[in-house]
Amino acid sequence: MCTWGQTAHSQTTGGYPTKPVRFVVVTAPGGGLDVVGRIVADRLSRSLGQTVIVENRPGAGGNIASEYVARGSNDGYTLLETTTNHNLNAFIYKKPGYDPRKDFIAVVQLTEAPSVVVVNSQSALRSLKDLVAAVRAAPGKLVYAHGGNGQPTHVAMEAFKSVAKLDIAPVPYKGGGPATQDLLANQVPLAMSALPGMSQHLQSGALRALAITSEKRWPILPDVPSIAESGYPGYKHMTWIGLLAPTGTPHDIILRLNKEVAAVLAQPEVRQRIMTIGAEPVGKSPADFETMLKADYEATQKLVAQIALKVD
Repeated sequence: MCTWGQTAHSQTTGGYPTKPVRFVVVTAPGGGLDVVGRIVADRLSRSLGQTVIVENRPGAGGNIASEYVARGSNDGYTLLETTTNHNLNAFIYKKPGYDPRKDFIAVVQLTEAPSVVVVNSQSALRSLKDLVAAVRAAPGKLVYAHGGNGQPTHVAMEAFKSVAKLDIAPVPYKGGGPATQDLLANQVPLAMSALPGMSQHLQSGALRALAITSEKRWPILPDVPSIAESGYPGYKHMTWIGLLAPTGTPHDIILRLNKEVAAVLAQPEVRQRIMTIGAEPVGKSPADFETMLKADYEATQKLVAQIALKVD
């Protein structure tokens, strides 16, 4: 990730934008990342005066979309909408296809949100204690769905398995949306899912949350205990969503995008929509987002070593 004042250009925006802008999303349609992106893109289209297109390029834990954007044009018209696995992939893939610290520059952090341990409403499991007891009674028999190898939900569950010493096999999907559909259809018994893509199903009663990965209970799920309060103090896993641009994107364009997106996130209706699905709007400046990304990169390196996570 380039640092401000070193490799970011100081060109003028030249009337930017003069054509549609793309958010290239690292996951399939229907998951929390996709939902947040579409909420922001809709309002950003109005403020920029150009269409903002959401383009999903799932696969390889986000590597396909990330490499595509990293190797593309740095004119500000193709942005990467990504999440916590952006840094993680550097440590779990031999050849992720991009360098998170060199190939991208921070634009704006969109949201922060927890994940949830969730089951179908017909499941006999009604609490995290029930889940732990079921796994220990039959180690290796239960599987869990997640949104793809290296995705935040994958890491969140593997970290929980490590602290709870549980044997649950992962079943990766190409995004949170497909995983949720199989959970709704009772094709898988359990999932670790991003809350923003899950909230409507929890509120409808189709799915049941056993625990949440935030340190404390989350506002839209006040009756769902955190993993930390369920017997595993110190456990916490939060997921960020943000926009990045290829290194070399003009500085003025980065600042323009940051200003416009932050203004969108500050709109009461947008804030309410994002908070209703379980995420917290953020809107960090490029410099503050870059500081967070650097700290996240370093923390991720330690976590990967701790849980011995590898996907290839």
